[in-house]
Amino acid sequence: MSARTQATWSRRVRTLRSRECDPCTASLSRTGARASSDVTGVAPTQYFDHMTVWRPWDADDDEYAQRLEIKALIPEPMRPFLHSWLATELDTAGYGHAEAGTVHALQSAFGINFGFAPGRVSTKALVERIASESDRFLMQVVDYVAASYERRAYGPVPDEIDSLSWHLDQNMSAVQVLPDASQAYRITRRLPLGVEDSGTDAVDRASEQAGRHLIKAWSAMRSLTPDTSLVMTEAIRAVEAAAGPVVIPKDKQQRLGKIVQTLKARETWGLVLRRRDDGVPDHRIVLIGMMETLAFAEQHRHGGEAPSVLEALTHVQLASTLVSWFATGAVVDRAID
Repeated sequence: MSARTQATWSRRVRTLRSRECDPCTASLSRTGARASSDVTGVAPTQYFDHMTVWRPWDADDDEYAQRLEIKALIPEPMRPFLHSWLATELDTAGYGHAEAGTVHALQSAFGINFGFAPGRVSTKALVERIASESDRFLMQVVDYVAASYERRAYGPVPDEIDSLSWHLDQNMSAVQVLPDASQAYRITRRLPLGVEDSGTDAVDRASEQAGRHLIKAWSAMRSLTPDTSLVMTEAIRAVEAAAGPVVIPKDKQQRLGKIVQTLKARETWGLVLRRRDDGVPDHRIVLIGMMETLAFAEQHRHGGEAPSVLEALTHVQLASTLVSWFATGAVVDRAID
């Protein structure tokens, strides 16, 4: 897009300014009639056909497994490409230069003065200045630029986004690019292969309310800088929405603490799984332990210390399992059977 005019860039800035949606709400999807504009997402494979990391013909399983491990935010082999990609996108004046308005837009968007003299700026110098801040800032600018592209209702992924996505995937960068709820392409945190499958299944099986909270939790988890407190809050709300109608259906305040108390008070609660004649394993204790883990984390968060990224990921995985159990009827009161 080296011939992009200043008018086009101005339109891009106006478009970005008008978007207030979460950059990661595309990470999970609702199926069927329950899908709606503010929560509908897409699976990566619906948009890109290169999610499989290239396997050299002579690579054994261990070597290929190493290739599938998530790497740094910007793995060194892809750094030249990323600089080149961004320089091309910022070439609004043509011939390897960015219009002054382009530089001003970036400075205003990120609250930083790059220190260039008035007028056009070499895109090479501009990208080097951006990269000098940090890898995180460089990727934030890539996210800003990528967000100007929208998923098309019909037709292929824009070439610029497809190329960016391919390099992120092949290098197993810590991030990937996906369309968000407004169909703008955004940079999102990459999760280990298979980790999010449990969340996707739980969302599809859950009630509308529980599913919405779970989507928000996973969406926040995929941010470049996750709001781990929000992840925790939404994960707990999802469990409350799924477990409350099962355990305390008549209670108007279906809070996690009260749900746990009810499970503790009745020894007939458990899972549909088989047990030995002596009652081992005690599935009720397992269930209570999982829910108390979330409850304790919530109390700890209110003490002023936000969960770490790994803690937040673990808790949203735990919440997804619980939501799925309650939604599918895996949790039962044997006294009612």
